[in-house]
Amino acid sequence: MDNVLNKVLKKITPSNREREELSGVLKRLVDAAESVIKPMGLQKTIAGSFIRDTWLTDKKEIDLFIMFPVSYPRGDLEKLGLETGKRIVKKLKGEYEIAYAEHPYVRGKVSGFSVDIVPCYKVKSASKIISAVDRTPFHNRYIAEHLKPEMAKEVRLIKQFCKAIDVYGSDIRTLGFSGYLCELLIIKHRTFKKLVLSARNWKFGKFMDLEGHCYIRKPKSFFRNHPLIVIDPTDPKRNVAAALSDENFVKFVKSCENFVKKPSERFFRRDMRTIKIHELRRRLKARGTRMFAIRFGRPKVVDDILWSQMRKTSSRLVNLLKDNDFEIFDTSVWSDEKDSYLLLEMKSWFLPKIRRLRGPPVHSKKHSKQFIDKYGGKAKVEGKNWVAEIERKYRKVEILLEDFLKRSDKLLRMDGVRSHIAKSIGKDFEILSGRGFERTIKNRDLAIFLRKYF
Repeated sequence: MDNVLNKVLKKITPSNREREELSGVLKRLVDAAESVIKPMGLQKTIAGSFIRDTWLTDKKEIDLFIMFPVSYPRGDLEKLGLETGKRIVKKLKGEYEIAYAEHPYVRGKVSGFSVDIVPCYKVKSASKIISAVDRTPFHNRYIAEHLKPEMAKEVRLIKQFCKAIDVYGSDIRTLGFSGYLCELLIIKHRTFKKLVLSARNWKFGKFMDLEGHCYIRKPKSFFRNHPLIVIDPTDPKRNVAAALSDENFVKFVKSCENFVKKPSERFFRRDMRTIKIHELRRRLKARGTRMFAIRFGRPKVVDDILWSQMRKTSSRLVNLLKDNDFEIFDTSVWSDEKDSYLLLEMKSWFLPKIRRLRGPPVHSKKHSKQFIDKYGGKAKVEGKNWVAEIERKYRKVEILLEDFLKRSDKLLRMDGVRSHIAKSIGKDFEILSGRGFERTIKNRDLAIFLRKYF
């Protein structure tokens, strides 16, 4: 195992040239920020893995937090935060766009580096935060005090391991391990090797409290729906691993188990193979299912909003299909910069012409009369209940979806489709299955995703 890890480290550790390049951009950023915020009486803090030397090669990202007094109203913080961020990027002759987290911030592009300039409140403790980003300075301080220099390479290994299996990032799209969580896991276990040896045996509800300061009486019950519980050393009421999905927890544990059994560099490389048409057909035939994709133009919103709304819209469609007796095997969502997809893998997609409705108990006179009045001669007794066989309105999945989605975006929103998705679908959408679905794998990135899906 050690030989494999040493080889991986040589590939993922930034070169001296990368370090010099980053240092140069960082100095310019700090100087520009100081010239803007000093006259305003504000303070700053630089965040990011490069500060702790845990960043990976080719990662060109810097986070600058502008700290405002808690006396500033939220609206003023947002307004001044954006104005300050824009001025800093302009001084560096870079380009910027407005991005959104809990509140808007400036995302700049400076000399090939992505620079996030985020306003936050300067609070006394992490337990008194006003917005989620206010925690960052406390996280920085804790990691600086507890992550030993020799642990930096171990953090790189866990980050690359998570990236390779697509579980790195706590954003809505990924639902995986944040950089901060990776650092805490190394502080807890000290080396990557010890971490994977432990993690291969993790069960749902795995609990860690590095500081032993969680005062919640029954933390496992309090965080009962969380597969992994890592109490934030700076906030005893917060689970750092709250974003981690059940699926990604299992994927991580299984990958650790497999790596320990047979260490290999492949566990640190992302699988970029695409699915081919013959393979797609073979897998669907073996599963006895059929894929349907709803394709629409990607709404112009940040990833966190987009993926959250796609997942919630997908849940609405699942309920629609179930209400009409269709069986769903699995669902997923996917998007690039151009198109977004809601993916439905169906166990049944064509139903009989009639459907059986279960009515009230025979002994319920009032409800029995209502049922008989409504269905007349179609009503009959089966066991202790009335039933009626009626003609089914929708026999095909695609017709049901078409009728549901072709309405105005206003009606879609009223019926559970999320706002940005409804607006985009309201302009245009396409339902793909069979040969139509097969053509989607011409999109290389989607073909990579589908190979992992199956």
